[in-house]
Amino acid sequence: MSRFAVLCSVLFTMMALSAVPSHAADARPVPVTAGDKYALRSVSNGLYVSVEVNTGGARQAMLRARTAASSHSALGSWEKFTLHTTDKGWTTTLRSEANGNYVTTERNYTGGHENLLRARAATAGEWEKLQLEKQTDNTYALKVWTDDGYKYVTAEVQDAGTDNGLLRARGDSVGSWQKFELVFLGEGNASDEGGRPTPVSPAPATDFRVMSWNVCANNNSKCGNNRVEGPSLGAQVTARMGDQATEYRAVFLQELCESHAKEIERALETSTGTGWDVRFAPVKYTVDGSSVKAAKTCDRSGSATAGWKDRGAYGIALALPDSNVWYTSYDLPSPQNGTIDGTWVRREQRTALCAVLPAQAVQFCTSHFSAGITEDDPEPGTKRKEQAAKLQEIVHAYTPTGYRTVYGGDFNVVPPDDVSLDKAKDALSSAYAADTECDEGRWSARPRDGRATKPLDNRDIKIDYLFAPPSAAVESCDVPADAGRSDHYPVKARFRF
Repeated sequence: MSRFAVLCSVLFTMMALSAVPSHAADARPVPVTAGDKYALRSVSNGLYVSVEVNTGGARQAMLRARTAASSHSALGSWEKFTLHTTDKGWTTTLRSEANGNYVTTERNYTGGHENLLRARAATAGEWEKLQLEKQTDNTYALKVWTDDGYKYVTAEVQDAGTDNGLLRARGDSVGSWQKFELVFLGEGNASDEGGRPTPVSPAPATDFRVMSWNVCANNNSKCGNNRVEGPSLGAQVTARMGDQATEYRAVFLQELCESHAKEIERALETSTGTGWDVRFAPVKYTVDGSSVKAAKTCDRSGSATAGWKDRGAYGIALALPDSNVWYTSYDLPSPQNGTIDGTWVRREQRTALCAVLPAQAVQFCTSHFSAGITEDDPEPGTKRKEQAAKLQEIVHAYTPTGYRTVYGGDFNVVPPDDVSLDKAKDALSSAYAADTECDEGRWSARPRDGRATKPLDNRDIKIDYLFAPPSAAVESCDVPADAGRSDHYPVKARFRF
């Protein structure tokens, strides 16, 4: 299984406890984001950076290199961060797991606290941007734009008392005080239950519905869901399920924001009268000057006058009944950053998300493949073909015997028997050979084709899918030709095992 790798090599040694005790064992409820988890360890004193959420006033939630830990498990929410980017990886932003806020450089502070770093911003703006510079020893320097130009973040290990080790942007060059180890702690879009639980055996007969819908809920101004908030999107999803909402076991969603997940969950629970969980996985960018990937940030909702509202990361989601106890995401092979016609182009790093219902011996997986445009994965669609192959590997090679997998999403390729001139149409040939698409066999002359799910200006194409293994009977497949506030039609199927 391809898992996220540790990004920096770290040699852990036992250290004396710092004068201020660690709050790693803090049991307070804290925000949890879906991005990968990291810790920062200062090279200057060997201590981890902590967010001082209990410090009041102008120093509230300041960052200090002051926590000793002999292992990752000893770190708590005060020492954990996720990485986000609002500009496709040109810069990154740290988000604290302790309070859910973005780390800000306090440009208007003076004296020994000038350009102090604090986790206090509800949304990510210019003061929250950091540049990563990977050093020859695999550590990182953090560079910030200040009123005095670019400065490196320094751990002030010479300061006394509760200012000891505080982080502020004031260095003009990189020395040990400006170096940090970026320590990978684990995935935020995976359960803590280890591998897939063993499915019930023998696998029971089951009959259920599944829906996949690209909701177009980020920043596409052509969509009515542009910058939409959670309650509206939750109502749209359940409306699409209609009177059969209680018969659904999974909903695959693409192009939505992290903040939508909980509201969709609430809408599903209200509609069905049962518990649901919505699992979310972000799309990422590789951060310039690093080997680190940061979650793409959704555009904010609201306005400057009414107030901006953070919507978290951008990505895909998988909604299932709360009997789901295991889920995880997978990095897919994606186009890498590069130069196109003299311009440096940063490309989205795509993901797949899977979860299981052990009592029904069913697994569900969804993904959103790269787009077939010049800036992403142009014809012949090399990376989309690799993504399709990787998804097949996840669905079949990675899955223990006993699970039946239903998978789908927005694959951004047309079916193999489509009559268009699209060159990537063979990307799903192996999927059609191994499994059954819900709209398959509709036309005898083009059995590996189906109704359009994406209306375009000059043509309509099918790029959204629902696949099930041959052991499943397709009782129905519905593609309502009404995109609503999206730019995709939903695909709805009923499968019987």
